[in-house]
Amino acid sequence: MPKYRTILLILLASILWTAMPTPAIAASDWPETSIDGVSYIKVERLRAFYKFKNLQGDRGYYTIGSALSGKGNRFLKMKADSQTFYINNVHFELSHPVKRNAQGEYLISKLDIVKVIDPVLRPQYIKNAENVQTVIIDPGHGGHDAGATNSAAHEADLNLKVAKKLKALLTRAGFKVVMTREADIFLTLQERVNIANKYENAIFVSIHHNSSRGSSKGIETFTLAPKGTTSPYARTLRYQDLAGNSQDSTNIALATAVHSAAILRTGAEDRGIKRARFSVLCSPKHPAILFEGGFMSNPEEARLLNTDEYQQKLAECICVGIKNYKAAMGAKPGSVPAQSASGTRSGSTSSRRIGTSTRGQTIRGGTSASRTRP
Repeated sequence: MPKYRTILLILLASILWTAMPTPAIAASDWPETSIDGVSYIKVERLRAFYKFKNLQGDRGYYTIGSALSGKGNRFLKMKADSQTFYINNVHFELSHPVKRNAQGEYLISKLDIVKVIDPVLRPQYIKNAENVQTVIIDPGHGGHDAGATNSAAHEADLNLKVAKKLKALLTRAGFKVVMTREADIFLTLQERVNIANKYENAIFVSIHHNSSRGSSKGIETFTLAPKGTTSPYARTLRYQDLAGNSQDSTNIALATAVHSAAILRTGAEDRGIKRARFSVLCSPKHPAILFEGGFMSNPEEARLLNTDEYQQKLAECICVGIKNYKAAMGAKPGSVPAQSASGTRSGSTSSRRIGTSTRGQTIRGGTSASRTRP
């Protein structure tokens, strides 16, 4: 999709830049509408809060934002009755579909505003975001569990190759790195989480590669589903918090940083940032993601994945995303970076922030507030 990639090259970094302060919004300005038992808020309220305007975006989508191009601009793109949602053309799967009422007004679930949109646009307001010092890398599968296979490789081996390359990059960048495995051995899912939970000021990145019976291809990244939601990968509604839900906002911020870097730098199909209740996401006490680097069942991607060059590229993408995440979590509310994590200026393909901020405000109609979002 050439148009997609052109816009993403211009705008990926601007998911992150701060805007001028505007008055705080009172709780009465966020009336809720219940649809099928889910609390929704009109997109117009969101548009006013972020000082967005209506934009003429892709046909069939409703688009709001500051502009579709140019340094520091950002936009949100949505369709009625769809959970597919874009922030600066980075693909997210919401927990609930966007709705459109009889008056033609669009509505987004309050949960998705609090758990996706605001953490991505304003990561510097996330509560208790840790200064990341340690990265736990989890190469999926191993030992008798080969994972996906094709005629050239086992997923377990590919996961480990990418993980080792990532370890080298992160170590050079000054991070402490812990590998759940460094050889072809089997670990239970709980053993992997137990290793991760031994460390403080850490993040957890589980590396996998996909397989399907069809011609599917592309990169997707998973974070833990919030309580009270379901998804194709978390089919059961769960109304109790899991341990990992205490990091809902940092989970989505980390996923955004890593996923967007991977899509931008590889040119792979963007399968989205998705929700799941995979075991390795449920109980880490740190921000955690599961990264799927491509489809071993797709002949084209399988050839790429089996090359040292592409494995290195995937590792570099994850490393850049982690560095961007660390920079964003270390930012103070209202701060504006002078350059990107890669040393380039604003508007480059790699930014030091993950979300754009409307500085110093509180979203009171939901459960998000300045430095108080879970």
